[in-house]
Amino acid sequence: MLRMEGLCIAAGLLVVAALGGGCALTEPLPPAGTVPVQLQVQNNALSPAELTVTAGAGPIPGAVQPPSVPPGTSADVVFHVPLASNWEIQANGQTLVERSALRNRTGVIRNMGLTIERDGSTGWWCNDLC
Repeated sequence: MLRMEGLCIAAGLLVVAALGGGCALTEPLPPAGTVPVQLQVQNNALSPAELTVTAGAGPIPGAVQPPSVPPGTSADVVFHVPLASNWEIQANGQTLVERSALRNRTGVIRNMGLTIERDGSTGWWCNDLC
């Protein structure tokens, strides 16, 4: 009897997952050959900030989590940047920061952040020792 109950529970969970009711247990895998850099992004603009990491020919799919920051908000964003090549972090197609500005720092960076101004212009800030 116990096996039948277990089988029913497992079948029910599969149905819930198939119908889109399941939750993700893991984050998406980062792009191969990248390391995480977490920065605060402040979006003062009136539209969402669409964030990308670009290298070589263009944006790296899946390299930014979350990939967008709503207008008038800030968020801690993880950028997966390539180890072996130059890269840029962009907002709405404008460069915010490039590899040389971080001086090979990775992980959570608290004394530096990215800003999108109300007029859409972009920039980065740094406190203390960058």
